[in-house]
Amino acid sequence: MLMRTEDEMLTEIETADDGRGPDPLMTLEGDALQAVLAAVKARTTAQEAIDAAVQRARDEGASWTVIGSILGVSRQAARQRYSAA
Repeated sequence: MLMRTEDEMLTEIETADDGRGPDPLMTLEGDALQAVLAAVKARTTAQEAIDAAVQRARDEGASWTVIGSILGVSRQAARQRYSAA
């Protein structure tokens, strides 16, 4: 059986479908990769919930010191990360 090199496989992927290539998320195989994808989606959802919660806490008058403490970061770090949220 002829084995393809990594470069050959990458070229095949990049030139598939008239140069558009396949959707990498549609080609995931294996439980481990599915678990990674699920974890990334969960992380995104969690971060969106944190963003909204921080904004609500600020709207209700919570200080950056308290919010930072809950998040496990300094007040400065919390303010830098979430002041635009």
